[in-house]
Amino acid sequence: MTVRDWVISEFRKDGRVIEPVGEHGVVASRTGRPDAVAYCCETTTITTVTAQVVSQALYEVPDTKMIIVFLSRQLVDPDAYDHARERGVCLDTFGGFITAVDDYDDISRYRHREEKYLRRRLAATRAVTTVLRKGHRAWRLERVDGLRPLTIITDDKYETTDHEVTTALNRYPKLTPDAFVNTNPSTRGFSGRVVATTRNAGIRLLTLPDFLDAIRHPWT
Repeated sequence: MTVRDWVISEFRKDGRVIEPVGEHGVVASRTGRPDAVAYCCETTTITTVTAQVVSQALYEVPDTKMIIVFLSRQLVDPDAYDHARERGVCLDTFGGFITAVDDYDDISRYRHREEKYLRRRLAATRAVTTVLRKGHRAWRLERVDGLRPLTIITDDKYETTDHEVTTALNRYPKLTPDAFVNTNPSTRGFSGRVVATTRNAGIRLLTLPDFLDAIRHPWT
């Protein structure tokens, strides 16, 4: 079974309507909304999703609005997110595709709830001019007043574990993050083991309130 076959099988379990298009594409039919067209990155042939893969997806299925990746079996280069943004398509997981189909007329505009929350909080500081997505939960923040840009990895779980931090760092081998930021508003701190892991990686570990205070100043 290809990942496209798996996507179709899973999508149809709730009575949804979806059909294959091309070799790797799918089109989901929706009442009162435009069809949702997506491209499935086959895990047997694509181990790293690059800008070239994004271009190939759009060449193969020109109406694609979302490119579905499988993070447990694939890495995604930062340049893939850059190119997807330039081409007006969303790059996300199957779970993101499901939510986008349910909630968005244009699935290319899909944003995860954590991303929407993070962008709102960053905008309120007036210290960040641009937020660029560089990974599934990784971001480049361009700041005001000549302050250097920051790259952060985020997590929205109540308790960040050492395994989650390690997995996240391994997921972005081409990024040099400045901080790992927990965006869950209920999180108040971190275990000693998580603190040690981020210290050994040379990055700061912060709750979102602490990070929002820190971004107004030169990074140390």
